[in-house]
Amino acid sequence: MAAQTPVVGCSEHPGMGFVYVCKTCNNDLICTNCVVDNHNKHDLGILSEYVKEQKHTIHKYEEQLLKIEIPKLESCIKEEDESFKENRKDIEKMIEAVKIQGERMKKKIDQLTETLVKFCRDLERMNEDIFVRNKTKLTKRLQEEVRPQQDRCHQVITSGTNDDVITLARETRNTKCSSSVPIDLGTLKTATFKPGTIQNGLLERMLGMVSINQDDPVFQPTPNAAAVSTFKAIFPYELCRVCRSGDRALLSSWDEDHIVSIDKKGNTEKIECKVKVHSMAVSPTTGRVWFCVKNDKSIREITSDGEIVKRFNVTCVPSSLVITREDMVVVGLAFNGIVMYTADGRMVTDGAGRVCRQEAALPHHMAYSTTTGDVAVADTDYVTLDTYMTGSKPGEQPLVIVMDKHLKLKFQCRYIGGMESQTGDSQQSRFYPWDVCFDGAGDVLVAEEVTRSVLLIDGNTGQFLRTVYISDGEVPFSISRKDDSTLWIGHKDHEIKIINFV
Repeated sequence: MAAQTPVVGCSEHPGMGFVYVCKTCNNDLICTNCVVDNHNKHDLGILSEYVKEQKHTIHKYEEQLLKIEIPKLESCIKEEDESFKENRKDIEKMIEAVKIQGERMKKKIDQLTETLVKFCRDLERMNEDIFVRNKTKLTKRLQEEVRPQQDRCHQVITSGTNDDVITLARETRNTKCSSSVPIDLGTLKTATFKPGTIQNGLLERMLGMVSINQDDPVFQPTPNAAAVSTFKAIFPYELCRVCRSGDRALLSSWDEDHIVSIDKKGNTEKIECKVKVHSMAVSPTTGRVWFCVKNDKSIREITSDGEIVKRFNVTCVPSSLVITREDMVVVGLAFNGIVMYTADGRMVTDGAGRVCRQEAALPHHMAYSTTTGDVAVADTDYVTLDTYMTGSKPGEQPLVIVMDKHLKLKFQCRYIGGMESQTGDSQQSRFYPWDVCFDGAGDVLVAEEVTRSVLLIDGNTGQFLRTVYISDGEVPFSISRKDDSTLWIGHKDHEIKIINFV
């Protein structure tokens, strides 16, 4: 065997190189002196042979990298490079489209911005006047009172007699420096800027949505239709579609004991009910008014001669109701879902012995389609708008529920953009529906609070179709489409606006 070439570097024996490896001690490198001193009777190996084995191991790993890992990664890099180049082209096109849409919006946004900036500038000038007056008063006090007092103090300290020092010290002993500041200074006016919630709703929809993997539609709001009539109501009503009269609608409020019949000019007639009307509906066959009472959990009907008859009671608080063509009464029960009853209060089954029922948390507004027989419900999931917008209760989600005539679920619309994605995509726009009604084709109109608008969604899938109306004032609170193709829109400031809608 060839002589071993020592490797310089033994820390235990300076000047000695490594010759062996100690297999007993985890292949430690050792010199000839180490064999005697610390590794006596250990299992030793020749260093050069150990290095040769290690080189072989490294060579096998190198071959694996060259033949498998590197080609695989190079192929992936090439694919990624090509995919990224194509993706970049698409994104550049999309960016250009976003910029064009953004420029269109800037003109309107700039007008509002200029108004707010002007207000801030006016406030700035007002504060500048206050500042100048305050500074003048302070400067005068400094020059005419405080400086002379300081000069006197300095003079007494440097050249005054003992009597001068004692006299001045007694004068100033109980004097507080703060007492020299005038108390009649003006206060600068402060202001805060709170961005409106429109930035998360209407503004996003007006600009458009970036579709990821083609999941979300692009929103294209349409201009508002001209109002046929606008007038103020006495209080914010629930609107009700009327079958028996083409030019009038019915209005109610959960805190009032009467219903109001109103025409397109705002002329009203009261219908006394003697109990607080929580919600109401009109039978599409008889034209008679039905309503639910929260206090005693009753369902009542106003007969043709004006008599109010209690038809039946439910076990939970009724929030809303509709009457079907078959004179079935569909009732939304707070925290207990949506249930179908006969006119005398018997629960209706679906033919297989199961009660016609659908889950819901707080179904506060309902609508019935005479075209399809479907029922639509606005459900707040028992979360207020403010709580929903802050995200403090992420598990609660307002939604629109649409069911067939047997209350079997067709879809739930939790976001504008369509039904909730199975992946739980959180990029959808916020959605807080307050009222619903159907158009003549069976699609669903939604009064939506985040965007202060009325939206149209597909009655079969829940996909967003278009924006029908955007309020330039208060939030649309209630909606009803009448048989003459007019849409009645009630707002939170009591304004009722009637627009043509086909």
